[in-house]
Order: sequence, then C-alpha cells, then structure tokens
Amino acid sequence: MTEEKVRETDQVVAAPASYEDEYFELQPIEKKLISYSLLLGIALLIVFIFAFEIF
Repeated sequence: MTEEKVRETDQVVAAPASYEDEYFELQPIEKKLISYSLLLGIALLIVFIFAFEIF
C-alpha cells in the first residue's frame, strides 16, 4: 500500500460567515426539556435537604 502525506497547506478551514451562523435557536421541545430538568433538580434538592435535616 502506498501512503500519502497530507500537507497542512492542503487543508482549508472555512471561517464562519458571521456570529449568528455559528449558533442557532433552541427548539421549543429543547427549551421544555431544559426547564423540566432544572425544576426537577431543584425540587429534588429541596426534598433531600428536608429529608436529611429532619431525620
């Protein structure tokens, strides 16, 4: 088999056109999942704090 060397000059890295093209808006289901997981985490934190403080 023959091995080919790839030179760094052959690789072209495209820069993003603008800052807005780099990121995109979250979909509604993603926003809902993030809010549910945050609320569940905070609720469980409060429950565990009270559970271990009392007992």
